[in-house]
Amino acid sequence: MCVASLRSMTYAIKAKKALSAFDLEGEIIRLEPQMTHNGCAYGIKFDCANLYSVQDALSKKHINYTEIINL
Repeated sequence: MCVASLRSMTYAIKAKKALSAFDLEGEIIRLEPQMTHNGCAYGIKFDCANLYSVQDALSKKHINYTEIINL
């Protein structure tokens, strides 16, 4: 599984909706501060096989993520 780290719950909700709009599955999760370089609090978990589709969906919806973490 992969996680796109996001700055807030609001961005996580927007990211989940963006993925749904492109028929992609995502789950909002809480991140421990040490899991990311910037201490992001939330993330959207998705199947790494969909990495490029997820990046494309978030980009098209103008949702910026901090980093992608491979769990």
